[in-house]
Amino acid sequence: MSKAHWLAPDRLARTLIYAGIAGFVWFFFAQPSPFGATLSVTTMVGAGLVQYSNSKPLVIPLYVMVLVALVLVQAVAGLLGVGGQLGAALLGSTLGLGLPYLAYRLQEKV
Repeated sequence: MSKAHWLAPDRLARTLIYAGIAGFVWFFFAQPSPFGATLSVTTMVGAGLVQYSNSKPLVIPLYVMVLVALVLVQAVAGLLGVGGQLGAALLGSTLGLGLPYLAYRLQEKV
């Protein structure tokens, strides 16, 4: 397997989506953690937000709205003092969006 194939952005995004699903199941049912569950869900949504299957990335508007809503809910919950996990939401969004995009940019240079 070549290095370029291993770093394929669509494959990395799909792996992050599966990891987000497994993380949510783990952090919601097996080892309850609001931070972990929020991190998993926002990573999953962030990774699915941009599709890299074509030569040019395609942004899915519904996923943009869902991700913004998730981050806003966590921010409002934090402001109201009911346990919002804004840090986890921002970190998960950054990982889900950033890692496949980084792989896409690196793939352009190969």
